[in-house]
Amino acid sequence: MKTLVAMIVLMFSSLSVRTNEYTVRSLNAENKIFIITLDGFRWQEIFGGADSALLNNSAYTSNAAVLNELYGGQTTEERRKKLMPFLWNIVAQQGEIYGNRKKGSFMNVANPFALSYPGYNELLTGSVDISIFNNGKTPNHNSTLLDALNATATYRGKVAAFASWDAFPFILNKEKSSVFINSGFDELTKSNLSATEALINSMQNEADDQKTTRYDELTYLACREYIQKKRPAVVFLSFGGTDEAAHQKKYDQYLQQAANADRMIGELWQYLQTLPEYKDKTTFLITTDHGRGASTGNWYTHGILVDGSSQTWMALLGPAIPQLGERRASRQLYLKNVKELAMKILAQP
Repeated sequence: MKTLVAMIVLMFSSLSVRTNEYTVRSLNAENKIFIITLDGFRWQEIFGGADSALLNNSAYTSNAAVLNELYGGQTTEERRKKLMPFLWNIVAQQGEIYGNRKKGSFMNVANPFALSYPGYNELLTGSVDISIFNNGKTPNHNSTLLDALNATATYRGKVAAFASWDAFPFILNKEKSSVFINSGFDELTKSNLSATEALINSMQNEADDQKTTRYDELTYLACREYIQKKRPAVVFLSFGGTDEAAHQKKYDQYLQQAANADRMIGELWQYLQTLPEYKDKTTFLITTDHGRGASTGNWYTHGILVDGSSQTWMALLGPAIPQLGERRASRQLYLKNVKELAMKILAQP
């Protein structure tokens, strides 16, 4: 898989290669990939850590002293490591991270809407569909990367999706898809439930605030239990807590949700390294569906008219990912390119 190093360096220079070429030729069943998203999490916090102007603003933070102790710091490097230690102590040392616009690394959504459904559609289909312009819960008529992989002999029955947001049955078109999908407050299957799965169902049913997004911790636990039982090769894992907190204008909770996501991603990585099926065979591709406002007055919102909403980022960690760390002066990347990159990773010998 070392040949992937050169491909990563030039990974978006030859995107005329069509995805279905990878479904026709033999994929390498040894390769595993986890595509993980933090909904609406800004590049500003990824690379800069907690924003002191927001951290110390009583309109957005209820206890600035505690938050400064947890996530504050004198330097950018200190703040971002305190907020996301797995990303900066492991991924940045053993993989690479794109999207620090201050250092000439640019990544954006290609769709003009900068909303979640259009963003996830772009991410999972590798294209922009202008007919998907809002977050309305209508079935997606486009086939996704997950569908394409599940249709191959190599990965059939080995693809799964777990998401906190309850719109994913529509984004992934659960009615037509044969991919295993668990999102929102959907109960886990009632046959052969583990003790943890039974607890997840119970906690979901007893939640007082069943709206559109369940707790990320429950999504993570459901995913981990599925891995333990089924050993999937392709997993889509989407956390929603960051976007929920931002829309509520709660910067303190926004940071806490990001820190929780980083912790769970780190725990998942360590867990997979204990399993022979995954150890040294697994790639993490971590990104987001859209950005957010770039100023103190609009950081909590996003959309076509909100400056900064199209700005995204991506982190990569795996056996064939070059250890280039925080990228500088890299070519322009788009969220739609992720599908092609994922297919190339899985096609490595």
